[in-house]
Amino acid sequence: MTLQKYTRSVDGTIPVPALLYDDEENHASQDGVGIYDGVQKSANHQNGTVYVTSHRLFYIDASKPHSRSFALDLSTIVRTQYYAGLFTSSSKVTIYLTSEASTTADSEEVGESWQCEVCDFRNPPGSSPTGAKCALCGVPRSKSRLTTSTPPRAISAPSPVAVPLSSSLPTASVSQSKEVACPACTFLNHPALSECEICGTSLPRVALPLKSAPSSRPETPNPEISGDDGSMLRLSFRKGGDKTLYATLKRSLLGKAWQARIHVVLADDKADADNGLVRGVETSAQSTHLDMDDALKDLDALMIKAREMVRLAGELNERLTAVSGPNAPPGSGATEPETATFIRSSLAQLGLQMADAPVTLDMARDEKRWHEQLARELAGVLQGMGGKSGTGMMDGRGIVPLDEVWGGWNRARGVALLTPAQFLQVLPHLPAYTTPMITERTFRASGLRVLHTPVYTSAAFAARLHNLLLGAGARTTLDVAQVEGAETQGVVCRDEAERGEVRWWANVFHGYVWDGQQDAVPA
Repeated sequence: MTLQKYTRSVDGTIPVPALLYDDEENHASQDGVGIYDGVQKSANHQNGTVYVTSHRLFYIDASKPHSRSFALDLSTIVRTQYYAGLFTSSSKVTIYLTSEASTTADSEEVGESWQCEVCDFRNPPGSSPTGAKCALCGVPRSKSRLTTSTPPRAISAPSPVAVPLSSSLPTASVSQSKEVACPACTFLNHPALSECEICGTSLPRVALPLKSAPSSRPETPNPEISGDDGSMLRLSFRKGGDKTLYATLKRSLLGKAWQARIHVVLADDKADADNGLVRGVETSAQSTHLDMDDALKDLDALMIKAREMVRLAGELNERLTAVSGPNAPPGSGATEPETATFIRSSLAQLGLQMADAPVTLDMARDEKRWHEQLARELAGVLQGMGGKSGTGMMDGRGIVPLDEVWGGWNRARGVALLTPAQFLQVLPHLPAYTTPMITERTFRASGLRVLHTPVYTSAAFAARLHNLLLGAGARTTLDVAQVEGAETQGVVCRDEAERGEVRWWANVFHGYVWDGQQDAVPA
């Protein structure tokens, strides 16, 4: 029967928009339509609604939508014919189908997921079988995979003659369809291959059972379904609307949305595969970025709560000191010294007892004042003023990289962390609060940024290098490292020898001022 051969069952209780592919559009619908299977009426399909989309034709039965509804691919339609009706005969649209049933209609079921043959990713249902692409790698769906799906349920229709084809046709061996695993890379190869498709390793031979001839010849098919009548469907319109629906059906057939999609896919296979991989990487990076943003937001909220805890701990510590101290007013302290000591030790174990609380923006009147207070705090970290140990990061060194200073300062501040941008805004105020003065310097060749004492300024280093060259003569680069700063000051000169060796000399012209007169040239 034509319905059994060309259509597939759908669940009519589901709204038609939910049954459409991602690239499919619904164009028109008409109720009160009956179906002719060939030239005979289909008893189970005499009252339903027909939907015409860009890819398919749906019939949703009115009485039993779950079991009697079906879909027909427009790609199987060869031509159509319109009959306007006469007297009591209703208008009809005759649909002639191709002589060979579409593999898509026979094998693909609505709402079925599929597996990509390149990356083995299980894709959810969505796009039409001809336009589907892998969501991970972007490779179009292979047509050969469409035949591996589970066959759909057949449309129930009256059949005058039952043809027992299954008992007469030879069945293929199950082992023949199984894939052969490679012993080296475990890739599943087709049983007809002798070598692995991936690594070229010889595959073990699989013994296939011999096929026996059929015990009896198949019976001749029913003559009623042969010829044009066997590949034909008719839509009978009992409530009108035939002209509008027929015009929409012809536009969908002329548009061939399924065929245009195939051409685009075949033209851009490689580009789509690359774009799919790039999109996968971008999606992963975007997801990671969003996760990091959420984590930083949680960290900011935690820092706000931590500041409140530090403030409360400071107030509690001050009250305990005032109550348990020697100058406490008489009768005002109900807390014993042992209890106060226990509370302070508990705060210390939680990291909330801080003798010198870090400076925060809410403590200053404006941002400039805040930067000045931060510079005073950084000066104490560098030179050890006010600290418990009395030593700072600059003691015995004189020069420290900026990243080390920023990390050490944030560790000393506890939970009130500073960003690199805030740290750089504090550096211009630092010389006013340090003795000897600590300044920032950026090395021209490497771009390294450091904080240093006056001993390591460019002028001081150039002077030491000049005295060294005057006393010891020419020196090699190994003897004098990082002297580009002195060279820019003009106190030393570079001498590049023929063998590539570089020597440094004192600049005897340094400080010379030309009076503007030229020596007389002898005649």
